[in-house]
Formats: sequence, C-alpha cells, structure tokens
Amino acid sequence: MRVVQNLIAAAIGASLLFSPTLAAAQQVVRIGQATSALSFMPLWAARALDGYAAQGLTLTTAVVPGGDPSALAALDAGDIDLAAVGSEAVLRAAAKGQPFQIVYSLMSKVTLQLVVSNELMQRTGVKPTDPIEKRLAALKGALVGVSSIGGAQDTAARWLAAKGGLDPKNDIKVAQVGNPPALRAALENKRIDAFVLSPPEGYLAEKSGAGTVLVSLGDEFPLLAHQPFLVLVAKKPVDAKTTDLIVRTVKVMQAASTALVQKPEPTALAIQSQFFAKAEPDSIVAGVKAMASGVADGGRLDVQSFQNLLTFAKEVGTDFGKEFDAKASENDLWTNSFIDKAK
Repeated sequence: MRVVQNLIAAAIGASLLFSPTLAAAQQVVRIGQATSALSFMPLWAARALDGYAAQGLTLTTAVVPGGDPSALAALDAGDIDLAAVGSEAVLRAAAKGQPFQIVYSLMSKVTLQLVVSNELMQRTGVKPTDPIEKRLAALKGALVGVSSIGGAQDTAARWLAAKGGLDPKNDIKVAQVGNPPALRAALENKRIDAFVLSPPEGYLAEKSGAGTVLVSLGDEFPLLAHQPFLVLVAKKPVDAKTTDLIVRTVKVMQAASTALVQKPEPTALAIQSQFFAKAEPDSIVAGVKAMASGVADGGRLDVQSFQNLLTFAKEVGTDFGKEFDAKASENDLWTNSFIDKAK
C-alpha cells in the first residue's frame, strides 16, 4: 500500500507542476482517476475547456496505478478528495464497510459495444440491422478476446450470449489478449472473432475494415441505458469544506457535460489535442458522440438507475457479499445532495 501511495503522490505532484490554473485558483481539488479511458468524458472535457478555473479551483489529477481499488484506497487514506471509478467497485467496498458515497454519475449508461469480425458476419450471415436476439445468437462458437479472464468484458460477453439464447459458459470461448490496442490487432489478424469495449474501439475496428459494431449495450438494453456506470466518489462523513469543494466540482462536471452534448465535435477535438494526441481526431469525435447521451442527465442519480445497476450486477453473477436496497441506499451509499446544492 505504501508503494501505491508513493506513486499516487508522485503523479499528483507532477500534475501540480503542469497545471495551467495553479496561480489563479482559490482552492485545490484532488481527483484520482482509475483509468485513462475516454468514457470518463466529463473529466477530460472539464480539463480541456479549463472549467475548473471558472469555479475558483485548481485541479490536481492522476491516473492511479492499480485501477478502481487503488483509487478508493487513496480516497480512504486522504490522498485525494474524489475518486473517479466504476460503480461496482464502490459497491464492493461498501459491502466491506468502507465509508464511501457516490456523489455524481460521470457516465450514466453502460458504454460497452460488442464488436465482431467481418469474417464472423460473413460466416453467420448476421447483420447490424437484424433483431437483437439473432445478432447475439451469432456468437455461438465465437472466440471473444478480453483484457482479463473474469473481468467486466468477460462477464458482459457471457451476459450477451445468454440474452441471445446461448449457454454463456459453453457456447462462447473467451481468451485473454490484453489492452484495447492488442484486442484490435487480434481482431485484424483474425485471432479472435469479437471483443467488448467502449468507444472509440469499435469505430477504429470499422475504419480498419476488420470489424463491425454489432451491439451497443447501453443503446439497446433499457437496463443498461440508465444506470451509474462511472462515478465520482467521496469519503464519508463529508465536512463543510469538502462539501463546498464537491459542489463546485459538480458545477464543473455539469458545464463540461453540457459542452459534450451541445458541442460534441469541438469539445472532442479539444480533448483529443490535449490528452489523446496520438489518436486520430475523428475517432475521439466518434467516441464522444456515441457516449454523449450518458452525460446528458447532469450527473443525477435516482432509485431506478441504482436498481438497474444492482439488477445487472446480479444478472452477470456479481456477488458483492452484501445485499443492497436502491431506495434505502439513498443519501447513504449514493446522493444527489451535492447536485441539488450546485443549483
């Protein structure tokens, strides 16, 4: 744990050195981000548009080594003020009695897409315009590449197989390949038949001629279209100073989300030029447009969205070690109080 804390401190220290708003800001907000995925869109847009300065804030941020668990550990230790993580990680921690609260939904839909090889489409005759059950049934016998066995991509692929009437354990095969670029390369080289990743990976596969987006999970399943997928988390209890910090950060996130929805292309290009310089600009634009509906709610949570999260977790076989009640969890595990104050 000490090694992780030292890495976090070094990363945050480096961000302080390069922060363009350091001199002008009145207060520092420290945000630890679990991964550098584009799907954390409000965080990228807020930085690209210098939104923190408008709220009198200086941002120090770092992608925390070790992902969600390490980001939450840093929050628990007081090394950061807010953690940007996947919602399931918060439930796992809460089940163990850790004092965390979801204060904002950064992405309110599941952004994963099922991308299949053109060879699989030719072999099965399936088309993106086919009914969803037929598209998913085409996965029978397919080899799906994932970043890690048993991870989110693995469970999502098997959930999709079940939705297509297949045996999720026996009718598809799963192989650990690596990170998104490695998965794209495996699809291009015909080593796998499919992968399940967030944009812009599907767009890039289509552009290369290697594959096609067959299913966009958050756009085709109501259960996945309305749930907190990526969230901002605070440590309880929240004192008055931290409350003010969170409220101002919420205002920054909401302004960034408005820009993503109303001006997706210029906002995406600003993100690309500053943070994804090696990526093709059109891929970031495509990714932002594909995920923009997930930031249109201003970060607000509700009982139904939280229940959808719990239902999906149960359907994919996630065991948190504790049963949660969506309504009873309000203002405890999750809250809109900071969003309400931001008005």
